[in-house]
Amino acid sequence: MFVHRAVAGLLAAGAMLLAAACGSSGSGGTGAAGDTAAPTGTAGDSAATRVVQAANGPVTVPARPQRVVSLLNTTAAVLELGITPVGVLQEVEADYAPADWAKVKAIPVVGADETSINYERLAQLQPDLIISTQRRAEDFGYDKLSAIAPTAFFVTENPAEVRDALPKIADTVGKADVSAQKAAAYTKLVADIKDRHAEVLRKTTWDYVEGGPEGFVANSPVSWPGLFMEQAGLTFSKVATKERANRGVRLSYEQISTLSGTGAILYGATPDGQAEAATRKLLDQNAFKLLPAAKAGHVYPIKYGYQYSYTGVTEILNQIDAVLSKLAA
Repeated sequence: MFVHRAVAGLLAAGAMLLAAACGSSGSGGTGAAGDTAAPTGTAGDSAATRVVQAANGPVTVPARPQRVVSLLNTTAAVLELGITPVGVLQEVEADYAPADWAKVKAIPVVGADETSINYERLAQLQPDLIISTQRRAEDFGYDKLSAIAPTAFFVTENPAEVRDALPKIADTVGKADVSAQKAAAYTKLVADIKDRHAEVLRKTTWDYVEGGPEGFVANSPVSWPGLFMEQAGLTFSKVATKERANRGVRLSYEQISTLSGTGAILYGATPDGQAEAATRKLLDQNAFKLLPAAKAGHVYPIKYGYQYSYTGVTEILNQIDAVLSKLAA
C-alpha cells in the first residue's frame, strides 16, 4: 500500500536522478554491441537462445520467451513490452491503471513477496524465463529458481536504479526496440511539459505527502513519486528537497505547518482518485486545511504514484500536466 512503502522507504538509501534514456536498441532485442550474444538456431526456431549479461552473470535465455515469470519490480515493465507473465509476485491494484490491473489480477501469484516464493507452484507454471530485480544483499533463491528456468536478476537499490534497469529487462525478454520507442516518447513528453509550463514550474514549489501510522511522510526526490516529479521539472519545497539519503521525511501532525511554504501539494490516491485512510486523516486535519496551498485549492491527488514503467510514468505525467494547466489558469 502507499503508506507501507512510503514509511518503510525512509530506511532505504536512494541515489541517482531518473534516467530515461534506453541503453539497448535494435530489432529482436539484440541490444548494444557486447551486451548480448547473437541468437542460436534459425529465425523461426522457438528453441533459439541468446546470452544476456545479468547481475548474476551471463545467462542463456530464449530469444523469444513465451512463458515469463516476473518477480520483484519487473511486472509492469514486462507488461508494457507486450508480454503477459505466467506468474508474478503479489501486486497492488493502486499501482496500475484499470486496463493493466485487469491483466495483472488474472495472473497466478507465486508469493506475497520475494521472501515467500512458492517454488513448487512456480515450477508448475513451466516458465522458460524468470526475471526480477533484487537488492545487493538479497538472495531469494537464485539457485532454486535457476534450476527451474533461466533466471536473470538485475540489482536495484532504489527507485532510480529500477528505472535504469528497464532497458536491460527489455533486452532480456527480446524487446529492446519496443523499450527504446517508449523511452523516446517519454523523454519527449517530459520536454514538452517543461516547455509549456515553464513559468508555473519556475514559481511553484511542491510536496508529495502520504499519511503514516503516527503522522505523515513528505516524499523526497529519490522516492518513487519523487522521480517523476523531479524529472518533469517540479521543484521540491524546503521540507524534503535536500533529502537524498532516504525516500522521505517523516513528520508528525504537529509539523504540518512546515508545508506552509509549499505552493502545491500532491498526495497518493487510489485508482478512483480517493485518498487512502491514513492520507485522508492527514487531509482532514485542521492544520492541513489552513495551509496556503489547501486554502487556495492547490492540493491534488495522483494515481499510480508507485509505477516505474514508461507506460505507468506517462500516466503520472499526464496527471501532472493537468495540474500544471490548472495552476496556470
